[in-house]
Amino acid sequence: MFRQVVAPARALSTSALRQKEDLIAGAFLKQIRDLASKQKSAGGLVNTSPEIKKSLDEQLNRLANKFKLANADVVAKLNVDFEKAQVESSVAAGLEGKSLDELIAGVKAEEAAYLKQREEKKKIEQQRLAALASAESGSANAKRA
Repeated sequence: MFRQVVAPARALSTSALRQKEDLIAGAFLKQIRDLASKQKSAGGLVNTSPEIKKSLDEQLNRLANKFKLANADVVAKLNVDFEKAQVESSVAAGLEGKSLDELIAGVKAEEAAYLKQREEKKKIEQQRLAALASAESGSANAKRA
């Protein structure tokens, strides 16, 4: 009975949270759009003090001088092209170009080789123990005689 009550309550609470998140996201996007339209109509920065505008102009002039450009307007209009970063998956790097089936087959082959080697060592150890046992029994018989 408890599950019958809790499950619908959870569904209602999560949908209410999602709706609230959507309202917040919507308000945030609306504010960004308003700011973008104000910036387009103003032709530059919005709600800035003269000190900030002066600082921006100084930095643009400094960049223009550093890169030997005609003026600060050229710096502001430069095309900025960011290259898309090549992201390599750590899983793909770990696989080293092999498929998962190939890796599993390799592990099974290594396991079979290990087990074979272990069995050979066990046989050698058994032979050694048998030789020691026969040597001990032979020396014990020699002492008795």
